This record gives sequence, C-alpha cells and structure tokens, in this order.
Amino acid sequence: MKKLVFAYIMAIVIISLSITRAFARANTITSIPLNRPFIWADDEDYWPAIYLGKNGKPQGIFNDILTEVFKRLHIPLKKAVYPWKRAQELVKDGKADGMVTVWTKERQKFTVATEPIWYINETLLFRSDNPKACKILKINSFKELRNFVVVETQGSGWSKEEFEKNKIKNVIWVPTVESALNMVAKKRADIYIMPSFDACRILLRKKDVNNPLSKDYRAIVAITPSFTKLPFRLLIRKNSPFAKRVNDINKVLEEMKRDGTYQRILNKYIDIVPPL
Repeated sequence: MKKLVFAYIMAIVIISLSITRAFARANTITSIPLNRPFIWADDEDYWPAIYLGKNGKPQGIFNDILTEVFKRLHIPLKKAVYPWKRAQELVKDGKADGMVTVWTKERQKFTVATEPIWYINETLLFRSDNPKACKILKINSFKELRNFVVVETQGSGWSKEEFEKNKIKNVIWVPTVESALNMVAKKRADIYIMPSFDACRILLRKKDVNNPLSKDYRAIVAITPSFTKLPFRLLIRKNSPFAKRVNDINKVLEEMKRDGTYQRILNKYIDIVPPL
C-alpha cells in the first residue's frame, strides 16, 4: 500500500513539473520579439529632429539615427510621421512600438526609455518690438512665463507638464509650428518655445523670404535660456516585445558615438533649409 501511495505521489509531482516547464517554455516564447518590424511613429513637424520630407517620407536627425541603430541590430524598422498628438496616441494604444520624445511623468506610465538620443536646447521666440521684450530677456525660469501669453503646439507633453507645475495658464494651443510662429508674428502671443537655436534661425530666414508676413517675421528674435535643455529618448511601449531591447539599443548608440557615425548625422543638418 505504501509503495502505491508513494508511486501516486511521484506521478503527481512529475505531472506538476511537466506542466510548470510547459508554461515556462510558453512564457519564454511569447517574450521573444516577434518576427516583425519595430513600428516607429513620430512627429511630422519637428524640424530638424523629425519631419515629413518632400519625398513624403520621414526625415531628420532622429530618422537617420534610428535607421542606423535598427540596421545594426538587424531589426526591420517601419516608420511613419503624423501630427504629434496622433503619433503619441498610436504608441499608447498599442498600434506602434515607440516614439522619440522627452520621458515625461505621464509617458513613464506606459513606456521604457533608452539613453538620450539628442539633447535639445529650447529657444524662446518673441518680437523685438514687444512692449514686454526687456522682461522676456530676463527670464531665468519656467515659472516666469506666467506673465506672458505663450503659444505651444498640441501634443507637447513636456511643455504641458511644465505649464501645469508652474501654474502657467495663459497658453494658446495650436496644431503646427507654422501656426505658432504666425501667432507670434501677428502679435497674438508673446512667446513660442522651439527646439535648437540654429533651427529657429534657419526657419525664420526661410519664412522671411517666402511669407507675406515677412516684415513681421523680421521682428522675431530668439534667445536660449539655460533652464530648458531637454533629453530626447526612444520611448518603447512597456508591453511591446521590443521593450527588452533597450540595453541593446543603448549599446549601439554608444558604438555610433565612438565610431563617428553619430556626429556625421548631426553635421548633415547644419544650415539645411527646413521644408516649409
């Protein structure tokens, strides 16, 4: 009888172990990245970082960097750009794997992040003939924007968090960069915050030549306050099968910096006229 009981117990143990191993194998298989491309959705209007080129395809610094990263990782890359708000929704809703932007508190809830791909020094644009110009020149912190009317593009999560944190309420939200620039040119807003100073300089030069508001655009000047240096990272949705490749992506980014590829990509965008 004891032998039968022992045999019965051993049989149960063996069956249990077999089931456990089967589940373990199943979990391992589903955690491996699928045999499909990484789907990248991003902003169509954030020159020179990422934008819709004249050829109808994504272009810009982020495009060139990530194309090289995924090439070295032997992972196919499917990419498209959209209005920024829609691009973020595609990632959040699981229709895309990732996007490149600032890792805000809200985005940390549903994404993991690589090391910074690029640091952007934000620039304040305003009209030199603005009655508040002298005060704008003295801005040293984000909270000092409370005293001005600020225009910002829809979907700018970092700005939104900063506006809320610093109780900045005089904000006008517009769909595109061009809309924001026009608001400043037409004196409907005091300040617009844009990426790199060089991008602003070239963009304004382009608008001066090809815009009926050229006289108003010539009145716009730019300054680079010290409180707005932003790290842009590749954010990957937490439940994407590619979320486990963050360390691999970081290694490739470091490799590209060592071998000069990273700097060569940045150099391509010096003094290139934006596609407006």
